[in-house]
Parts: sequence; structure tokens; C-alpha cells
Amino acid sequence: MFHFQLATLVLFALLVAVAIIDLRTMRIPDPLNALVVVSGLVATLVLSGSMLDSAIGVVAGYGAMWGVSAGYRAVRGADGVGMGDAKLLAGAGAWLGWVGLPFVVLIAASIGLAWVALKRVAGREVSARDALAFGPFLCVGVLVVWLVRGLV
Repeated sequence: MFHFQLATLVLFALLVAVAIIDLRTMRIPDPLNALVVVSGLVATLVLSGSMLDSAIGVVAGYGAMWGVSAGYRAVRGADGVGMGDAKLLAGAGAWLGWVGLPFVVLIAASIGLAWVALKRVAGREVSARDALAFGPFLCVGVLVVWLVRGLV
């Protein structure tokens, strides 16, 4: 139990840093994303003794977000998803394994849609071209899935 609590503190600190930086700069620094990935792999090894699901999660997380980015670019002719988000989802895969990734994305997208809806209700004009830091929503999704996984 102690190792899970320690890992949770590390994950929480990293996610708070990612969220704050992304909100302020619309970027997630590569060294911070690398730290999320490496710490996730180490935590998984310590907690479960195996990194296979996490290694698959790193590749799947990055690959899925890269695919969304490529699709958006093909349809819209411009970048719409930052690769920092792809690297962050790779970090999510390191911490949660590939099985947790759909839940992270579902939670993050739901919170992001709710955020945009609240802005619209508040009378703010929102368009498809407006930039939105998605990292903080991903961070919430990662933390929720991590904590729920730790309870079962």
C-alpha cells in the first residue's frame, strides 16, 4: 500500500506541473513528458513486477494521439492536436497500461466538452479554431483512472 501511495504522490505532482504549464503556455515540455513516461514505467515495475502492459500503453497512447493529429491535419489542413498531448498520453499508458487509455480519453474529452459548453453558456464566443489546452483534461483523466484502479 505504501508504494501505491508514494507512486500516487509522484503522479499527482507531475500532473499538476503538466496542467499548470500547459494552461499557461499551451505547451508541455518534452523533459516533463519524459519524466511522466519513465516514472510510470518504474512505478509499474515496482507495483506489479511487469512493464509489458505499460510498454504497450506508451506506444498505444502516443500512436492514438498521433493518429488523431494526422487525421485532423488531413481534414483541416492545419495542426489541431499538439504532440505534447500525444507524449502525455504515452505517459498515461506508462502509468495505467493500454487498458486505461480509452477511459482517460473519455474522461478528458467529456470534461473538455463540458468546459466549452460552460464557456458558451457564459456568453463567450467559441469557434473550432480556438486553441484549447487539452493537457489539463488529460491529467484529470489520468488521475481519476489511476485512483479508481487503485481502489479495485
